[in-house]
Amino acid sequence: MSIMSFVFFGLMLLPLVIFLIWIINKDKKKNYLGLLVLIAMAIVAIYSIVKFDSNFMESNPAINGKPQSPSYR
Repeated sequence: MSIMSFVFFGLMLLPLVIFLIWIINKDKKKNYLGLLVLIAMAIVAIYSIVKFDSNFMESNPAINGKPQSPSYR
């Protein structure tokens, strides 16, 4: 993963964690099923983003700093 991916995760993940903590504190009935579903969805989203980002970085060598020579065919 590139540096920009980590910056993006930092900008998106930190507010999500703060929002989840706020939701836990506001819940009067302490119904944890919805919170568990929300956390599970966030974990699946983070996993899929990391997986697709790593596949994209491997399949595009020009992005990794390995420029390809142009093809003039």
